[in-house]
Amino acid sequence: MNVPKTEMNEKDEDPFKDMGFIKFWVVSTLFWMTFPISLVVSYISIGSVRTKQLVKALVHDFLQTLFIILVVTSIVIYFIYDYVSGLV
Repeated sequence: MNVPKTEMNEKDEDPFKDMGFIKFWVVSTLFWMTFPISLVVSYISIGSVRTKQLVKALVHDFLQTLFIILVVTSIVIYFIYDYVSGLV
């Protein structure tokens, strides 16, 4: 496989995984608040590989957040049901 080293390094390294919580939160918020424009701007400014990595990291973060909300909501509903059924 004749892939240049610079292209292999871009695909192997994912700078969004090493980003801190606050920095990623700011990037994520700005990206989602200006979504259609931010996708085009990031594609032009950081390239297709980095944009794909960014979108992948944002979707992963979104799905992880939904999962946590689902788990916490389920636990709260269970304890409310358990508490109310004990009163009856």
